[in-house]
Amino acid sequence: MSKGKMPPLVALRAFEATARHLSATRAAAELNVTLGAVSHQLRVLEDFLGTELFVRGHRQLSLTPGGAQYFDSVSGAFDALRSATRVLSHPTGKSTVRVRAYTTFSLRWLIPHLSDFYTRHKAVELVLSVSNAPVDFHRDELDCAIRMGPGEWPGCQADRLIPNLIAPVCSPALLGGLHTLKNPGDLKRYVLLQSNSNERKDDWPDWLASQGLDPFDTYNRLYLEGSAVAYQAAIEGHGVAMAQLPLVRQDLASGRLIQPLAGTLDRDNFTFYLIHPTHRRATSGLEQFREWLLGTCLTAS
Repeated sequence: MSKGKMPPLVALRAFEATARHLSATRAAAELNVTLGAVSHQLRVLEDFLGTELFVRGHRQLSLTPGGAQYFDSVSGAFDALRSATRVLSHPTGKSTVRVRAYTTFSLRWLIPHLSDFYTRHKAVELVLSVSNAPVDFHRDELDCAIRMGPGEWPGCQADRLIPNLIAPVCSPALLGGLHTLKNPGDLKRYVLLQSNSNERKDDWPDWLASQGLDPFDTYNRLYLEGSAVAYQAAIEGHGVAMAQLPLVRQDLASGRLIQPLAGTLDRDNFTFYLIHPTHRRATSGLEQFREWLLGTCLTAS
């Protein structure tokens, strides 16, 4: 390879799409060319670079160490091109920020505060997608994401958003009969509403352990698809949910939910974070969204 010589751009585009999908077939569909054309361009690029970029197994494709390093650099350049194209071609002249967030955080935190964001930042347009799927900024069309975890995502900057203080909550109507819920031991009389999400599966077991109570599997339990569903089930009086308190603050203030027991558990650094990739430069729109979100979380938590 000649010093300073640019690689063939058609081949580079085929490489970026194939590495992003880890599939030459999906790359061919995206680029609207044949699989043979993609395979040919990959060979052209490897010949140009003088190194193998992929490990080609039976129905499986993976990047070599050199290919992975090259993809990290190339993908950033392609992201910058896509971003510049969106800015130039956007008819409103607004900066678009693509965000992925969990359903519960979206419904109970982000969406209720969005009117304030748009009041302050009229030149930024958010595209919000809701999913619990893992995020890969090399392959997903995203600028940032709101994820739950311990605060460390490789290749990402992570900003802590809200405290993860958890405690049991329920509808006041649930306590209107003969049963009472004045002591943690009284939970044996009720159904415990448990979120099926991996991030929340330890909330009830850990809280019960912190109170010196029996293991979770000795209680009546109802498993539900996500915290948003568990909170709604609690509001409807179907049982007692373990809630991240900042996410049910409005329900507690309105009386739709109550916190019948005083004990809380702080999950510390295991909470929601705003993450964005470090391999590409943050746009002005992303910076404005980040500053607003961190400020809102700080004042409203």
